[in-house]
Amino acid sequence: MKIRVMVVEDEPPIQRSICQKIEEINSRFQVVATADNGKEAYRYLQEHTVDVLFVDMNLPVMDGQELLSLVARQNKKLIPVVLSGYTDFAYVKSAFENNALDYLLKPLKDSELKLLLERLEEKLRRQWFEEKAHRLEEALTGAEPERGPDKAAEAGQKYCMLLLVFGNSHASYGEGEWNDPEIFRGLSLEEHLCRIIPRECFWVVDGKNANEKLIFVRKESEPEVNRFRRMLGELHHAPLTLTAVYYREAVELSDIFPVYRKMQKYAGEHRIFLKDALLVYSPGNLTREPGERKQELDRLLLKCGSAGTDQISEAFGKLLKLLTVRPVSQKEAEHDIRYFVFRLCQKCPGHREYYELEHEVQFILDNYYTEEAMQKEFDFLFRDIFGAVPIESGGKAKLAEKMKDYLDENFRINITNQFLAERFGFVGSYLGSIFKSYYGVTPMEYVVQKRMEEGKKLLEMGEMKIKEIAGWLGYEDSLYFSKVFKRVTGMSPKDYVNKGGANP
Repeated sequence: MKIRVMVVEDEPPIQRSICQKIEEINSRFQVVATADNGKEAYRYLQEHTVDVLFVDMNLPVMDGQELLSLVARQNKKLIPVVLSGYTDFAYVKSAFENNALDYLLKPLKDSELKLLLERLEEKLRRQWFEEKAHRLEEALTGAEPERGPDKAAEAGQKYCMLLLVFGNSHASYGEGEWNDPEIFRGLSLEEHLCRIIPRECFWVVDGKNANEKLIFVRKESEPEVNRFRRMLGELHHAPLTLTAVYYREAVELSDIFPVYRKMQKYAGEHRIFLKDALLVYSPGNLTREPGERKQELDRLLLKCGSAGTDQISEAFGKLLKLLTVRPVSQKEAEHDIRYFVFRLCQKCPGHREYYELEHEVQFILDNYYTEEAMQKEFDFLFRDIFGAVPIESGGKAKLAEKMKDYLDENFRINITNQFLAERFGFVGSYLGSIFKSYYGVTPMEYVVQKRMEEGKKLLEMGEMKIKEIAGWLGYEDSLYFSKVFKRVTGMSPKDYVNKGGANP
């Protein structure tokens, strides 16, 4: 796309020379308009869009200072450059106060103009790139695309889309966890993409859920699927699984939202149990044969009739092998595991009924991503259900209280379910269910609440900046702190400060 230029110069020979030199020195620039005075230029800018405005300061009717001031007040997305025969300090000061990129003296040297045009090209490329990322991110919300003359060139632009979903439960992941940015820290996603796609041809934006990223690639620069597959295989995202959905059909800006919703649904329905996967979107649904694995499940359950917890854990381990020996969808695997636990509770008398376990079973399925981790969690759950001596309610109350005391003292550090498991000697799902039964929230949700309450106090005191408060509370990313604060309190930290009269 050409960079549109307007030259405002009242001396015709100089005006013609500037226009000619700009287009000769850098073919990416095109002079689309000229004007002899500031008033004429301003009238043109009310109805047309330009990217760069070359303007002389000493103009008739309306001088360059007034023109630059009017343009700046209207927030027009153009870059002013002053070309002048005067070195007057007032002119120079006015130029930079009104966002001029440079102040060059006439007559122009070709070498100076060449460097200036290179700077302008780089600045505009970066600006357009960021604006495009913003529009793509807005499109994911279903917002109506912006209209205007400068969007005409973009109307026909088409993209292929790649949705990345980390973990199992994209609908709920991140509601209780405070450290969602840890998913992407060190991922070097853009660096990996640059190896297969030119940097100016792709955009990475946040999805609507905390564990999602969307990659948009210009359709004409679309790489082979296998190159995407190899690139995704190089990402270090342990312990989470990665489900990628690739939508190869050409997508325009106005179609991004409905396509994104389809991809989300597709990821949820076709995610592979305990495995990374790159799925190429297809409108057909995977079908499951009636009774598939049913006989194997029933045979495993027969062995658990009056067996102890060791035999039950062994049978469950065989079930996990059955579900991972070849790709099985997350949906099918969850169905089979829930069926196994339900029938187990029917066959073997235990300390708890199945309806009491549903939340814990789903918690394990949503938060553990390897056979080893899932086996460990279910081993403990089986001991809790079928073991000889379950923890009494008094013991659970003490355990919940100990966790609360610990979280009250250490809410600023990076606390995860695995960390609590090591600290208190029980697996995370069990600790979470006990804590929630006494305090109504999970340990991670409690940490968020503590942090936000402390954040409100610090904002009200007005002695620390928002960025400093975020760091003190343990958030490396102050923008993420603001996002969590708004989710919990209903307003941003800045709005909270303004409302309370503090001065951060």
